[in-house]
Amino acid sequence: MKTNNSPIMLVIATLVLAMLACNLGASAPTGDGSKPTNGSTTEAPNAESTESALTSPNACDNPYMPIIIGATWNYNLTGPVPDTYIHSILSVEADGFTEQDVFGTGVTRQGKWSCENGNLIALNPSGGGSANVSADGTSIDFQTTALEGVTMPASINPGDNWTQSLTLEGTQTINGEAFPASNQTTQNCTAAGVESVSVPAGTFDAMRVDCQVTMNITLDMSGSPLATTITLTNTNWYAVKVGLVKTVSTGSGLDSTIELTSYLIP
Repeated sequence: MKTNNSPIMLVIATLVLAMLACNLGASAPTGDGSKPTNGSTTEAPNAESTESALTSPNACDNPYMPIIIGATWNYNLTGPVPDTYIHSILSVEADGFTEQDVFGTGVTRQGKWSCENGNLIALNPSGGGSANVSADGTSIDFQTTALEGVTMPASINPGDNWTQSLTLEGTQTINGEAFPASNQTTQNCTAAGVESVSVPAGTFDAMRVDCQVTMNITLDMSGSPLATTITLTNTNWYAVKVGLVKTVSTGSGLDSTIELTSYLIP
């Protein structure tokens, strides 16, 4: 069977960027009601705000992510697949939540997270977590089969280090025909400190987090495996009560920038 690789590589590239947008970018709690924001300035976390998040009875409370149903963040993505996307919280449970990215090009991705005392972990295997990406005629459905580490710690201080590794296995469907697919991802992150960052949504005092990410992606096209290794260096900025405000990724021909343009937190 001959298959056009263009949609395959488009979905791979979009999948990589979507996973980075989800796994490395999120937001933080707010307590002042619905607030569409553009041109605002936020402050860096203090000890009281971090302590409050850690002692909250909600296992998903984290100073850098507001896990609130209906919260949405609008981002602009530049790079090999320029686009815009809306990140939103679809549902919240006692020990986890489901989020979604909807891209302007028609790609949709959903993923589950688990929560442990403010530590947030993307794609929880024990809870049947999955990651789904779909585009015109092509879709990917992954189940997490192995997971170690944490995506977003309950508190972050300059110099902190953390790691997450996960294995995703499932299928890619092209024009109705399903093929086995897998993705082994490892990310090692270090908190560098608070910096002032300006994006279309405003100027923020944000914690800079530097991550090294390696993805080993395999697609089995009718007995002909297509293997791709992607190595990225990501610089991410997170603002308390806002979340991810900017990401700069370099490597593997996937240089890209993600910037927050607006957000709304109920």
